[in-house]
Amino acid sequence: MSSTPARLSQNSPFAGWFGQMHAAENNRSFGGVTLPAELIYLDHAAATPVDKRVLETMLPWVTNIYGNPANRLHPMGELAEHGLAQARLDVAACVGVEFDEVTFCSSATEANNLLLRGLIQHPLRKRNKILISASEHSSIRTTAEALAGAGVSIEVLEVDAQGQINLLEAEQVIDENTLAVCVMDVNNETGIIQKSLPAVAQMAHSKGALVHVDAVQGFARGNFHSTTTPFDTATLSGAKIYSGRGAAALIVRKRHPRIRLAPQLTGGGHEAGLRSGTPNLAAVAGLAAGMKLQLQERNERLHYLSHLQSIFCSALYGQIDANIAGQNSARVPGILMLTIPRVNAMKLIENARILCVSSGSACKTLQATTSHVLQAMGFEEEEALSSFRVSLGLSNTEAEMKKAADLIAATALDLRRTSAV
Repeated sequence: MSSTPARLSQNSPFAGWFGQMHAAENNRSFGGVTLPAELIYLDHAAATPVDKRVLETMLPWVTNIYGNPANRLHPMGELAEHGLAQARLDVAACVGVEFDEVTFCSSATEANNLLLRGLIQHPLRKRNKILISASEHSSIRTTAEALAGAGVSIEVLEVDAQGQINLLEAEQVIDENTLAVCVMDVNNETGIIQKSLPAVAQMAHSKGALVHVDAVQGFARGNFHSTTTPFDTATLSGAKIYSGRGAAALIVRKRHPRIRLAPQLTGGGHEAGLRSGTPNLAAVAGLAAGMKLQLQERNERLHYLSHLQSIFCSALYGQIDANIAGQNSARVPGILMLTIPRVNAMKLIENARILCVSSGSACKTLQATTSHVLQAMGFEEEEALSSFRVSLGLSNTEAEMKKAADLIAATALDLRRTSAV
């Protein structure tokens, strides 16, 4: 591990695309809550700030072009339809699929629900088994559990201590009755890259099952693309790529036999009948713009996140004992699930008031339960309760890394002393 540089920059090379844009943004209070002046935000795997370039793309679709794309008989609606079509073309190009394989949703959770519920509830479904990896996102895991018993069996593919799927088990359970296998390419809590995905996909395809990839973090921090990742359906989100919230995409590839989904939102038949409802055109335009920027700047972005991670880890390890989940597994830069022995993670987060980190996935309600991802990797309960996620972003600085490491170490050591009294 490299030593912490003597001089740490107070600025990010990406700083020009973030920060205050209007005087009103000086107000950092609402509902009786005020953001600390020296706040350090390290929860980018949950939500990211909006890139100013993305916001510039979004604004016209809020202020000037506010028609409904479905009402294309008049000029305002026709222009909105063209905007929606261009966003669909851009998203498709970014992941190497055809434009009509892209379905826009409001969030990755909705997209994952549409996929699972749509598969299971379709009246022409012939297969009766869904497989999910033990470390899947809660929107896959919880939805699958809710659907179990509705004429479908849900089986879990276990993972090892490094977060990798057991291929021998996968080969045994994937059969001609398997409808879909859900395997995320990059874990949202640990940043672990699922190296077993290609082999699992090959097994699934050999049995005629489809492969669903939750690629939210894979696109944001990895190299997700149709030429590098085997998938039949996939989920993408703008919330993790500096595009704001309110737009996501479900990719449904054309294949034989055809993938059939029962729509979960019915009405006007938008999105080729898969997802009715007036589209959030500004958010969709932001998703497309954010994906294009991610592709253009991917190498530079990932290099910077790796650099920040090195500074943070060097500073932290010099002060306190800490472990990283999946230490020996391939991981994307900037997502760390840290365990500090004998320190309750939620108490640490509460006491380190200016530091924004997560006790796990932000998509779960706040409760003192252990992460299902860490449980699947074999963590004991006490070890899991001592774990928290640090996720770095482009707006972070070198100086923040040192300050965050110092604060985590000092808070953890103080909690140890207090609990020992």
